[in-house]
Amino acid sequence: MDKLRNRYFKGCRGRKDISYLPWARDGPSTECAVFEGFIDYLSALTLGIISGADAIILNSVVNVNKVMPYLKDYITINCYLDNDTAGRTALTELTAIYGSTVIDRSTLYSEFNDLNEYLTNQSFTKNTLSNENK
Repeated sequence: MDKLRNRYFKGCRGRKDISYLPWARDGPSTECAVFEGFIDYLSALTLGIISGADAIILNSVVNVNKVMPYLKDYITINCYLDNDTAGRTALTELTAIYGSTVIDRSTLYSEFNDLNEYLTNQSFTKNTLSNENK
């Protein structure tokens, strides 16, 4: 799959598929984090909020049905999906199947569209404050 991207367009050529990232350990994890895109996953790593959890990146919410077989054995499914219609629809689909196992983590960044926008804003705020104090 070739990615096509610039500041005005983000897309790809070919089929999008999920990315499944099991955490290296002795036994299976009981916790999984689900992200809409890879940049949100990298943002979560930067923020240190998913240490030790398996991760699934949808790479598009149209792939939500593809993750179902991967999620069946998890006790906790933390969803870091976008705060838009597509993200809420994907969350609803996951909750319909896995019930209370699914936890909506988008409340962490409820004032922003996604986790990356939240991180970017946090970084910008810290840099602005540190520059103002010089």
